[in-house]
Amino acid sequence: MTIVPHVVQGVAEVSSPSAHILVIDDEATSANTVAEIIASLGYRVTVATSWTEALRGFHAGDVDLVLMDAVMPGVDGFKLTQLLRSRTGAYVPILFLTGLADAAAREQGIAVGADDFLTKPVDIFELRVRLKAMLRIRRLTQELELQKLKLAHLAHIDGLTGISNRRTLDERLPQVLEKATRTGQCLSVLVIDVDHFKRINDTLGHAVGDQVLRFIGRLLGELTRGSDLPFRYGGEEFVILAPETNAHQGSLLAERIRKAFELRSGGATQAGAQTLSIGLASSDMFPYPLDASQMLGSADGALYRAKATGRNRVCLFDAALDARAA
Repeated sequence: MTIVPHVVQGVAEVSSPSAHILVIDDEATSANTVAEIIASLGYRVTVATSWTEALRGFHAGDVDLVLMDAVMPGVDGFKLTQLLRSRTGAYVPILFLTGLADAAAREQGIAVGADDFLTKPVDIFELRVRLKAMLRIRRLTQELELQKLKLAHLAHIDGLTGISNRRTLDERLPQVLEKATRTGQCLSVLVIDVDHFKRINDTLGHAVGDQVLRFIGRLLGELTRGSDLPFRYGGEEFVILAPETNAHQGSLLAERIRKAFELRSGGATQAGAQTLSIGLASSDMFPYPLDASQMLGSADGALYRAKATGRNRVCLFDAALDARAA
């Protein structure tokens, strides 16, 4: 595989000088000639003279366009195009550089995923125009893909606290629980509620209530491990999924959160010192596997008891006491 240095001759017409083009041709002389022309237009170029080199170069990342010969020994351009398309979810334009002029060959190329054709010998003007057009499409596609990722991210994040939302909890809890059941590991579920939160909103206003919720979001991010998953469940309720955590370990985590909130909330918001009630259910507390709804319901039942018995405390699920969860 050959990397052609970035050489600009005359005035570069490239709107994105960092664009990277992969040239694939089993004839090294032909490949290098085309690569030098492309480099002179201001692009970065990598040359591959076999399909194995082409795959390595493509998977190395940051390839913005592929320019390949259609006729090559072993794996030709048609088969290689299918391989490249099958191994990436992102759109990368593919231009065939070929001496094949018949319509059937062109139709076959389009069918396997090629975007356009250039005929040999290369016309520099035509090459420049096609590259600019294909790279513009590549850039626009990347912008759309990035926007899609941002929207997907926003759809799963609570806008106020910055942690995952109820929708994400509904998706992740069954997945995390299934993994715990399959691997024989414990999973603890914590349901957290701000004590007397309605009173904060009623007396100090919703803006202050929002301060409290944002503080909880930050606190949960600080006090949980990278493997723990905090969520805003709704209103003033939060949920933490703690994989590989048994009931004892989960209770230690819950107490750490409760104490830290009581200690630090006084200086964190205009609401002053506040407290939390927390309910906990762990998979090792049950003689049989529970589904996602049962796990969450059990933790919520323990929370209900924590609120009913004085608040500002952690309660572990107890089948005899938490009939509400059943």
